[in-house]
Amino acid sequence: MSFRHYPVMSREVLEIFAGTRKEIFVDCTVGAGGHSHRILSAFPGCELIALDLDGESLALARETLREFGGRVRFHQGTYLSLFADFDCRRLAVSGILVDPGISTVQLKDGRRGFAHSQDGPLDMRKDASSGTTAADVLNSCGEEQLAELFIRYGEVANARRLAKAIIEKRLFSPWRTTTQLRQLVEGLTHWRPRPGRVHPAAQVFQALRIFVNRELEGLEAWLEAIPAHLLPNSRVAFLTYHSLEDRLVKRGFQQLQRQGKVELLRPFPAKPGNDEIAENLASRSARLRALEVA
Repeated sequence: MSFRHYPVMSREVLEIFAGTRKEIFVDCTVGAGGHSHRILSAFPGCELIALDLDGESLALARETLREFGGRVRFHQGTYLSLFADFDCRRLAVSGILVDPGISTVQLKDGRRGFAHSQDGPLDMRKDASSGTTAADVLNSCGEEQLAELFIRYGEVANARRLAKAIIEKRLFSPWRTTTQLRQLVEGLTHWRPRPGRVHPAAQVFQALRIFVNRELEGLEAWLEAIPAHLLPNSRVAFLTYHSLEDRLVKRGFQQLQRQGKVELLRPFPAKPGNDEIAENLASRSARLRALEVA
């Protein structure tokens, strides 16, 4: 694939990691390898562990990072499994980057079903080899469960009306494609494109993706475990892309600070600049928070 990949807020991430020992970093969602490439280039003496649940992304990252040879170790998994899969204290990990968003490559690949703008099957699994698809969710969940997941994970304004319409539609034919869902949302919201307006299906697709991949399950426990698994002066940079995730990270970081276990490097989230948003519109919702283990 030849899609261009934009590592969101990479300059700010490098500034955070510049204050570490710069020995070994973990990129918890390596994607196409953009962040990892910049980290390895900026700190020539460091090594890096590249994680991703998506096997296709790992394969792409191997190509992107081929020039760094043995400085990179690849592993299929997520940040939620990091501390179980690696002894980060023994390895003396200097910094961890968590960027759980969807990469440009994944969004542009219609086969994956992540984007409302691309026609394809309603899949949305990051690990395409197992698990429940978005189509499975739409075809099997009850009206209340659908409404709840749209409210909780997407803050969808008309969640209950949408859930009812999904149930009514599947009585006649099952849900299969992203285009079917996008058109239903457009009809319910009377969507008319206007400059600067976000498509109403974006929140619906976000909610389904989070639910399908169980993205937030275990997040709070993982945040709480950070000090026990990292050496003092190690740093964690966490990028979020929606308010629910950002609130969980904010509260988790603040709790650790109150306990005297970490120092917040950015008490308020950093946001992408206008120049970055102009180059990569998808970055506009990103928020970056960072801490250093005490």
